[in-house]
Amino acid sequence: MARKVSGEATIAELKELETLLMQFPELQYAFTIVGDISTVNSANGFTPAEEEQLASEGMDRMNLFLQQEQEVPAVKRIIPWRVLTGIAATVAILVITFAVWPVTPRKQAFRNEVVTKTGSKTTVVLPDGTSVILNACSRLQYDATRFLNGEREVSLTGEAYFDVKHDPAHPFIIQSGKVNIRVLGTIFNVKAYAEDATVETTLLSGKVEVNFPDNDADGSRKTTQLEPGQKLIIGQLNTKPSTENKQHSFSITPIKTIAGTDNTVAEKPATAWVNDRFDFDNVTFEQLSHDLERWFNVTLRFKNDKYKNEVFTGAFRKQSIEDVLQALQLMSGFHYEVNTKENVIYIW
Repeated sequence: MARKVSGEATIAELKELETLLMQFPELQYAFTIVGDISTVNSANGFTPAEEEQLASEGMDRMNLFLQQEQEVPAVKRIIPWRVLTGIAATVAILVITFAVWPVTPRKQAFRNEVVTKTGSKTTVVLPDGTSVILNACSRLQYDATRFLNGEREVSLTGEAYFDVKHDPAHPFIIQSGKVNIRVLGTIFNVKAYAEDATVETTLLSGKVEVNFPDNDADGSRKTTQLEPGQKLIIGQLNTKPSTENKQHSFSITPIKTIAGTDNTVAEKPATAWVNDRFDFDNVTFEQLSHDLERWFNVTLRFKNDKYKNEVFTGAFRKQSIEDVLQALQLMSGFHYEVNTKENVIYIW
């Protein structure tokens, strides 16, 4: 792309680029950006007002592009190494674009985003050195520029394991729906999926302060501190409070440890997923179904609601979804059918 814009591309390269743009039309937007960059003057050539306008227009175009990308259904395909090289170059160009177009940070504007798909997890290191492991179907948003300025704030949807870089002068804040978590440096796990009935914060070391709604009627909030080895479970965040009980239910419980077998090390159910172990403790089948869907990339549907309230405790590692269902079936007696065409499992 850059060679064409600069007039240095050979005839063979021009034909190859044309073919790639026809094969992958989503790259056309990146090519447009490359062309725009080639016409941009040096930073000294713009007034502050012009720089701000350019930055605003650029961010609007980028946000529109990202929104369009999210609406496109995922299609698996093998990408040649030449295309991967082009995509990598495009990413580098976009990063450079943010560098040469200075933008004034705005509160609540998260410009960086990491998303994991069903059945996968990923690790990201934030600009301050904080390490985050994202579980399946999770989204972490942050602003790298604000991080470099000491504003350590992220937004989380889903589940993540945090190892926060210690910095007493700059608290680390996590926004997850209506829950805010404030830390100075610690290791903990947050589980906050939109479809789950609870938000869970599990503290392994250090100290965290959790702020959450106490009463939706008057907008009051509650703040509590966790000690190492404690889990905070907040319920009913997505439901309207009744007239009899307007407060959100919450509880602080000690972290349970499931003993390992043979020579394996004992693990804590709340964070075992980091080591590819699927653990669950005293949860209903309905609650467990959400984790199974995210973990195994399937959809579970109950034909008989009575099994939704069955309670299970267990642990699996590297077993298939059918292995898990067969083990649960022995304890409960339900029946199931796997529709491989629709990727749906029916429970009755």
